Amino acid sequence: MLKAPATPRALRTTLLALILTLTLAPAAADARQLGAPPPGYHAAEAELRRDGRQLVRLVSAGDGDALFARFTPAMAQALPRPQLDELLAQLAPAPLGGRLGESALPLGRDNRTYAADHRWGADVLAVELVLDRYARIAGLRLAPRTPLPPDPAAGHRPQNRLRLPLLGTWWVYWGGPDERRNYHVVSPDQRHAYDLVRWRRGATHRASGARNADYYAWNRRVVAPAAGVVVGARDGVRDNRPGREPDDAAGPAGNHVLLDLGHGEYALLGHLRRGTVRLRVGDRVRAGRAVGRVGNSGSSSEPHLHFHLQDSPRVLEGTGLPVTFRRVVVDERARARSTPEQAQFVAPAP
Repeated sequence: MLKAPATPRALRTTLLALILTLTLAPAAADARQLGAPPPGYHAAEAELRRDGRQLVRLVSAGDGDALFARFTPAMAQALPRPQLDELLAQLAPAPLGGRLGESALPLGRDNRTYAADHRWGADVLAVELVLDRYARIAGLRLAPRTPLPPDPAAGHRPQNRLRLPLLGTWWVYWGGPDERRNYHVVSPDQRHAYDLVRWRRGATHRASGARNADYYAWNRRVVAPAAGVVVGARDGVRDNRPGREPDDAAGPAGNHVLLDLGHGEYALLGHLRRGTVRLRVGDRVRAGRAVGRVGNSGSSSEPHLHFHLQDSPRVLEGTGLPVTFRRVVVDERARARSTPEQAQFVAPAP
């Protein structure tokens, strides 16, 4: 997962809390039909939504006993009961209000992520939970949302006909206009970025997921979203081991290709597998040509593809531009054009 650069935020409250921050990466699809959610996905999503809402009710009630009883041993050590009580006390001055939106992302049996935004006085409170297979809390974050600045690219329409840069069916893990659905939005160049993975049989990977080869996204072919000229390319960065802290010194994008598509639009395809980027600056590519394979290099904790448009020929600089894909299947529905969002399954139309 491509991390957004750390940005200082002026929060109007000292409310903070997270422990066991997990670098989340997207998951995958085993669709028998293009763009179709695979068997078991909707059931897993519904179960996670139910578990997440139940735990949010405990947060809202300030029930420290019930919450702490649901902590995993590692979470209990990271956030001892006195600190949990202090955190809940900071919520007390304003009751938790109505739910403004929620995300339920079943990444795996022991890595299920639930996030919800609730009204909290004059602010919006983000409640983020990571749950294991027993609905125990392995990660918790409570913090007010900081309003996003105006989007300088609002209203921009892509001047190039963009195709999905992958073949087959993929799951949108990060993608959307707000921070709950797309953590990239806090970084100006990645305001409209995507992280794409594959979800199959209840998870993004087989077995324990300890190896990159366990992940269904690993080594899948990545193709050019439109015809363009290579203005940036890198190979040779070692792929990370899943779940390990990535080597940011290698550069956030890791092995990557940056394409000049013309009309002031540049496409970044990041976290590619070492040894698969054979393009050089100045090479011309046609839409659909292979540019590399999905890897786990750079600021990434799990094999996936990072994709975004920007208005700068320099990697991770400039302003992020809105993305509209042409001839795409989204959740089994063929569309002439679409801007997919988190939790949708997408595939290029045949």
